[in-house]
Amino acid sequence: MMSRNGALLLMAVAWFGCLEQLEAASDSQTATPQVQKNLVLRAERAFSAGNMKEAESLYAKASATTPDSVPLLVSLAAVKTRFGKTEESRTLLRRALSHDLGNGAAWLLLGMNALEQNNDTEAVADLMQAVCHDGKNPRAHNYLGIAAGRRGWSEVSEQELRRAVELNPDYADANFNLAVFYIGRTPPLIEQARRHYQRALDLGATRDAALEARIAKSVANPSSAPAPSAAIP
Repeated sequence: MMSRNGALLLMAVAWFGCLEQLEAASDSQTATPQVQKNLVLRAERAFSAGNMKEAESLYAKASATTPDSVPLLVSLAAVKTRFGKTEESRTLLRRALSHDLGNGAAWLLLGMNALEQNNDTEAVADLMQAVCHDGKNPRAHNYLGIAAGRRGWSEVSEQELRRAVELNPDYADANFNLAVFYIGRTPPLIEQARRHYQRALDLGATRDAALEARIAKSVANPSSAPAPSAAIP
């Protein structure tokens, strides 16, 4: 028969064993977020450097540890979009929205994907959601301006493009798109077109021979009729 001291010793050993297991479990739980954080940081660096293949792999690994993380789903979808994997991107974005219907970034990417596929009706609907849920995002207003222009909604297009530039005066794409819009008006607003085009160039936009020719033609012959629509290509 075991002595009282022996029994107490076994209980003490068992207790310390339990403590060690709890500490090990705690260590593994705290390590997982750190590992995930490192994966996300590496993925962000790869994305910024233009290494889309590595970014896709790292975001996928990070997302696998927390499959319902909306930011990771949207980030992975953005990489898929850059690769032209539109359907995979849409699937990820719909999944993200199933967890957070008000995620403006997800709606923005959906709208961009729709524009890429020339589905202007869906693009307008998605981008209106993006603006609704993230009204301070100049990219959302810029792309909604593009989509509205394609639908022939000139007033909405101008309003959204102007809003994009108001939110970020250094947004080259929005300045360029405003230049296209203004030169396509009837009559064209030549000075506004020139100003926004020059601003876009100053911000690093690539020169556009077709736009420059349209501006030059309008300057040489102000009464000449511009393109029938102010739609953004």
